[in-house]
Amino acid sequence: MDPVKNMIMKKVTIILTLLIAVLTACEESLNFEVKDKVTLENYFQNAEDAVSSVNAVYDALGDVDLYNSTLWLIQDIASDDCDALSTWNDPNAHQLDRYTLQPTNNYTTNLWKASYQLISRSNLSIARIPDIEMDEDLKNRLFGEARFLRALGYFNLVRLFGDVPLVLTPESDLDKYLVPRTASDSVYAQITRDLDFAAGHLPESYSGSNKGRVTKGAALGVLSKVYLTIEEWDLAALNAKAVKDMEERGVYGLWDDYAANFREVNKNGKESVFEVQFYTGMLTENCRIVISGLPSIFAFPAGVGIILPTEDLLNSFEPGDHRYESTFFSEYSYFGVSRFDPHIWKHWDQDVYPPEETGESGANFPVMRYAEVLLIYAEALNEANNGPTPEAYDAVNRVRFRARNGDPLVLPDLSDLSYDEFREAVWKEKRCETVNEGHRWFDLVRTGRLVERVKAAKGSKANPQPHNTVFPIPQRERDLNDYLSQNDNY
Repeated sequence: MDPVKNMIMKKVTIILTLLIAVLTACEESLNFEVKDKVTLENYFQNAEDAVSSVNAVYDALGDVDLYNSTLWLIQDIASDDCDALSTWNDPNAHQLDRYTLQPTNNYTTNLWKASYQLISRSNLSIARIPDIEMDEDLKNRLFGEARFLRALGYFNLVRLFGDVPLVLTPESDLDKYLVPRTASDSVYAQITRDLDFAAGHLPESYSGSNKGRVTKGAALGVLSKVYLTIEEWDLAALNAKAVKDMEERGVYGLWDDYAANFREVNKNGKESVFEVQFYTGMLTENCRIVISGLPSIFAFPAGVGIILPTEDLLNSFEPGDHRYESTFFSEYSYFGVSRFDPHIWKHWDQDVYPPEETGESGANFPVMRYAEVLLIYAEALNEANNGPTPEAYDAVNRVRFRARNGDPLVLPDLSDLSYDEFREAVWKEKRCETVNEGHRWFDLVRTGRLVERVKAAKGSKANPQPHNTVFPIPQRERDLNDYLSQNDNY
C-alpha cells in the first residue's frame, strides 16, 4: 500500500472499527456487553448498539488532548491568565506561552487529531442510527446527542484553527478524507444546524444513570455561545433566554456557594449545563482530569505544577470576591505550613483527594455552567440594544451577588453604565467567574483583545501578533493531505 494511504488508514481506523472505540472507553461511561467479532456489518442492529455507539462519542471527549487536559490547558497558557511554569521543560507549552508557535507543536497537533476522532465517532453514529428499527423517541434523542457532540467538536476546531475540513459522513474510500479546508462561515452554518436539531429532540433533564447526557439546555446554551462568537446578538440572547427560562421549571440555578461547582458530590448538579464525565474510582487512561495548577512541592507530592496565574489575573479580582479564595491558594498545612506563590486549586476537591493524590481528579469538567449562560445573556443584550437593559443588569448582578458570598460591602450591583462600560464589566466578570475552565483565549480572540491583553499581562516574554488569533494547521496533517493550506504567517 502507498505509504501516505497507509498513514491515513491508521488515522481513520475509528471510522472502520467501532470496537476499538468502545473497548478503550472508561467502563463506567459504556455500560454494555461487546459482541464477538464486531464489524460495521453486524453492529448497528438494535437500540443497545445505538446507545453504545453514542457512549463511545462521549468517551472521546475525555481524551487527554481534549477535556482531560490539553484543550483547556492551552486556553490558560496562550491567554493573559497563566504562565507556563519556567521550570517545566516542555518547549511545546512555552511556544504557546511566548507566541513562538510552530506547525509542529504537539499540543495543537494532538488536539486536532483528538477533535476529528470525536467528529468521526459522531459521524458514524449519525450515519447508522437512523436505519435501526427502534423506539423513534430514543432514536431521535441519540441522533440529537451525536449531532450536539459533532457540533461541539467543530466549534472548538473552527475557533482554534479558522477554516477546517468539514467532514460529515464516514467513508470507506480513504481518498475522500483528503479534502481542502471549508470556509468558517460554512462550518458555523453546520454547527448551528446540528445544535438546532439537538435542541428540538433532546429532553430538558435526565434521571438515574442518564444524568450527564446532552440536554435541550446544553444545545441551546452552546448555540447561544456560537451566536455570540459570530456576533449574532439577537440570536445569542434568544437562545440564552430559552435556557434561563428553564430555571423557572427547576432545571437550572446557581449554587449558593461558588466553590460547590467543583465538588464531586455536586456532579451534574443544578448549575451544570454540560459537563464531561470523569470517574473517581477509575484509574484507567483518560478517566480522570489532570489538575494542572497545584504546586509541585513537598506539601503536594503529586502536584504537577504546570501553570501559574499571572499577576494580571490575580489583580483582576475585586477585594472580597469569594471566587478568589475558591480559585487560588498560596498556603497549605499538610507536613506543617507551606507557603508558595498563588496557584490554582479550584478543581481540587479536598473532601475526596489528599495532597498525595492531587495530580488527577475524578471531578467532571464543566464545559458550560449556568453562570456563563447568564453572562452570555447580559453581553448579548447590551450589544443588541447598544446599551444594557434591566434584564442584562439582572443577569450579571446575579453572578456578582453569589460572588460576594453574603458580604454586602463587596461587589456592589452594576448600574448606570454606558454601553462600553457594561461590556467591559461583563468581560471582566466572565474572566473571574471561569478561571481555568477553557474560555479565556476564545474570549480574547472573539472580542479582539488578544494581542493587547497578552502583552499587558506577560510583558516582553510574549509577542503575539494579529495572525495569532488562529493556531497553525498541524504540519503532520498537511504532510498527509496536500489540499490543506496553512494559516497566514505560519
